[in-house]
Amino acid sequence: MDQHQKHDIKGYEFHVTGALEKDGRYRGMILLSRRGDTGESFAKPLLIETQSSFKSVHAAQIEASAYAHELIHQGAMPALLPALAGSTE
Repeated sequence: MDQHQKHDIKGYEFHVTGALEKDGRYRGMILLSRRGDTGESFAKPLLIETQSSFKSVHAAQIEASAYAHELIHQGAMPALLPALAGSTE
């Protein structure tokens, strides 16, 4: 995974990347390392996958970035985080 696209929006710190799937397509992934609402940092980043997959890793990264922006700006990220944190234990 290529994690060079680091973002910090409204205190949420995350990377976007694309993961190669078995069918040769790429799925966008958001790796969240810090919450913006509480400032909590995660030792192991929380993973959020996009629903769509793409033929290019660049397209998957764009989708992941857009999805992260949407979750953050619409205030949906805090509601999503408890389920994600519980799935990593």
